[in-house]
This record gives sequence, C-alpha cells and structure tokens, in this order.
Amino acid sequence: MKVIAIPDIHGSHHWEKVVSLINTVDKVVFLGDEFDTWTNIWPDQIINALNIIDFKKKFSDKVCLCWSNHATSYYLDESCSGYQHQHSFDIKEFYEKHRNLYEVCHIFDNYIFVHGGISYKWMRLTGIKEPSEVNQLFKERPNFFRWCGPNGYGDNKGEGPLWIRPGSLIQTAAAPYNYVIGHTESNDHPKEYQILQKNDHDRKIIAIDTKQHDRLIKIDTLTGFWKLI
Repeated sequence: MKVIAIPDIHGSHHWEKVVSLINTVDKVVFLGDEFDTWTNIWPDQIINALNIIDFKKKFSDKVCLCWSNHATSYYLDESCSGYQHQHSFDIKEFYEKHRNLYEVCHIFDNYIFVHGGISYKWMRLTGIKEPSEVNQLFKERPNFFRWCGPNGYGDNKGEGPLWIRPGSLIQTAAAPYNYVIGHTESNDHPKEYQILQKNDHDRKIIAIDTKQHDRLIKIDTLTGFWKLI
C-alpha cells in the first residue's frame, strides 16, 4: 500500500495538502487529536474538524481516522492537556456524532498506524490476543481506552493505545509490526522523522508528530520507503 500519514491535527490545516494527492495513494491516515491548540482558536477548530469529516465521507474507502487521547478526553469526560472547558460540550457532541467513522488503529501489510502505539502488556490486561482485535474492543468497550496511569505523561508499559509514550512503546510494542505514531512531539530532528527502534527483525517505530504538526509522510508499506510531502 501507498499510505499518507498525517500527524496530530491540533487545529492545524497542513492536512489540506493531501486533498490534491488523494488519487495518488491507496490510503490517507489521520493520527487524530483534531482539537486543543493555542494558535487556531474557536471556531476555526470545529470548522477544520468538520472539514476532515467531510473529506472522510467523500473518500470513505481511502481516508482513515484514528481515535486519539484528546478525543477520549471529551468523549469520556476526562480532561487532558489543553482541554477547552468552554467548548467541551460542542467537542463531545462532535465525537459522539462521528465516532462510527473512527477506529483506534489501521493495519496495512505489516504497518500499524495508531495515535500512541499498542503495548502487548496492555493487550494482556484487556484480554485481547492480536492488534487486529483492538478496533472491535473499541466498539464494544470504549472505557478500555481511558488513561491507565500511574504515570501522568503516559510513559508506562501497560498504557493504552491512545496514551502510551514512545519510551515505553519501544519496550512493549506488539509484534511483528512496524508502527507509525503521533501523540508525542519530537523536534530533535525537524526535517526528518525520528526512527525510535530498528531491531533484529527490522521493525521500526516512526514518530511523525512535531510541535508544528506539519510533518506528513508518504510510505510504501511493502518496501518501507517513505518521504516527506
């Protein structure tokens, strides 16, 4: 598959460049976090999020939306960083209305596209045996996707797919997949993506989010070749 991965949105409009590229790839994956930003203020955030939904509906077979920790923050009434109390009703209503368009993870060939990552320790705690079962669990039991703790930052090996941080994911990523993740901003290498792990099995964890949320990649899931767009 040829896949474009879009990092956390947080009100940004960088995703719009894929509109003209939609027919050049097999899939476009949004890694989530449509809301909560200090720059693009209301009502731009909700208009932007609704435009993403329209894009998803127009290209329903190509566009994939990942559920994220900021989505759960409103959907399950948990306040995480940047929580907008004054707009919480509208944002919760947005996610309640469109939740059926989202999945936690999208698996193409041996790549998992997911907001935070999938820990095999978390899988054992929830009773699922394969990453492919995560989306069904989300449909049936969304409460399993709350922040687990105890680490407030999410740097915990048993943390769920929306909250786990790369430091813990490196040690607990469910095999045998490569990962493309958002959730954690990395500005150490602003012109490249940070490959967090490349082990003996040639598996990679590629973190693509940055402070500007502008680093989109196009990846070939057969060859592993990727480039900036």
